[in-house]
Amino acid sequence: MKTLEQIKKIENVILYVLQKFDDGVDYIKLFKIIYFAQRDYLCRFGKTLVPETFKARMHGPIPTLTDKVIKNVEDGVGDDFPDLKEFMESIKVVDQKVYALKEPNLDFIAKKEREYLDKWFDYCKDKKSYDLSEESHDAVYHSVVARSKKDPQQDVMTNIDIAMSGHASDKMIEYIREKELLVAELA
Repeated sequence: MKTLEQIKKIENVILYVLQKFDDGVDYIKLFKIIYFAQRDYLCRFGKTLVPETFKARMHGPIPTLTDKVIKNVEDGVGDDFPDLKEFMESIKVVDQKVYALKEPNLDFIAKKEREYLDKWFDYCKDKKSYDLSEESHDAVYHSVVARSKKDPQQDVMTNIDIAMSGHASDKMIEYIREKELLVAELA
């Protein structure tokens, strides 16, 4: 499970994107904006923009905590997840579209992170969701899908997978690998 700080970060990134859509946005487009921004940011800086875990699903990589929150809001479930209560109360879901019910707290989103979210919002806003979904179905995504067919627990797109999908340099991929090995050692 994510820490409360990580949940707040994810919530505010989602609200930041949602506030840009007056008429709400479907899940796929929301997920693609977050994924493409994450991929681009990871390739450029070697760190994640948002502390989400992405899994390879039918329509491409999905942010798992955000997906869980949206499904719980849609289903009217919430009491079982006290850590997610505030996040769930900050959005509404109607006819498979997500809407922000409050403004994001920009203290959780650095200026550079907002620039990357804005870039990918501008790129995705007028495209069809299924076209964006196809864009996320690259060779790396397909390798994760193949891996998960052998072992269903291997459906997570690691940060290295995501960086490779974004064509990060070998040097950047090695940097990410070293950072992740260090984190694993300290855990």
